[in-house]
Amino acid sequence: MNEDYLWDRSGEPDAEIVRLEQSLGELRWSERQRDFAVTVCTSWWTQQSAWWLAAAALLVLCTGTAIAVKRMQSRGPVTSWQLSVAGGKPSAVRRGQVIETGDVIHGTLQSEFVGTVDIEPGSKLRVLTAREHEQRLALDHGTIHALIWAPPARFVVDTPSAKTVDLGCQYTLHVARDGTGFLTVKMGWVAFEWRSIESFIPAGAACRTRPGHGPDTPYFLDAPETLTKAIAQFDVTGSRESLDTAVSAARPRDALTLWHLLQRTHENERAEVFDRFSELVDLPGDVSRKGILRGDDKAMDAAWDALHLGTTNWWRTWKRQW
Repeated sequence: MNEDYLWDRSGEPDAEIVRLEQSLGELRWSERQRDFAVTVCTSWWTQQSAWWLAAAALLVLCTGTAIAVKRMQSRGPVTSWQLSVAGGKPSAVRRGQVIETGDVIHGTLQSEFVGTVDIEPGSKLRVLTAREHEQRLALDHGTIHALIWAPPARFVVDTPSAKTVDLGCQYTLHVARDGTGFLTVKMGWVAFEWRSIESFIPAGAACRTRPGHGPDTPYFLDAPETLTKAIAQFDVTGSRESLDTAVSAARPRDALTLWHLLQRTHENERAEVFDRFSELVDLPGDVSRKGILRGDDKAMDAAWDALHLGTTNWWRTWKRQW
């Protein structure tokens, strides 16, 4: 065998070497095989990278969940409320606990002594007080649906612009991130209060509330659009034109709105509202025009009682509790 052939193929090949080269030639490393190997390696690294990315995402998700759970924990005493998230197993709720739902997560608070509060996604709710005679939450933003069977005035929800006092009812409360709120009542009635401003919202009615202003004028959801638009404008601007429009559009049922306008107007404007109010409501003898115009509390309360939506004495009795 010529050894030069083995080193640089310059010598005469040996017959055995030639047969061996021919046999091994099929296994020779080709350009096609190289491309295949590159593809396989690339695919393997891609899969590994995807796995690591998935693992990292899972770690972030778990960390975020842990943070959310931690934020929901509190060292306060255990309350009668039970919280279930996304239909999961209920867990005990403590006083001072902060409940924040994600963009797609629902939550439910339930107490056999108080009622049920469904929490929509994107909400932040805080448990302030949980005593026998006072259950107090704070809705910073988001939406809740409350069905309450506790005695009147036991369940209160604070918002950035008004206090919501349950008087045995079912309602929906929405608070935007700028602090404005919107309440609709399905059953019973609710009191909205901010400082000295009060709004009473019975079943089928709604009311807005704004930071620094408190509750606006409530109205029935089936009220004429002309009235609701005029009321919204009057609450913001106080314009006489919008007041005139609302007063003239009022039906007998809308005396609820006019009664609240009596407390939000003065002198000639109040006189206009009362004249229309007295046309729509059968007023008792102790409700005089003179008493209403000077803002007499007894006359105002008697005018409310004439609406047959519950007496003011009943409201004042429950209000003393908080």
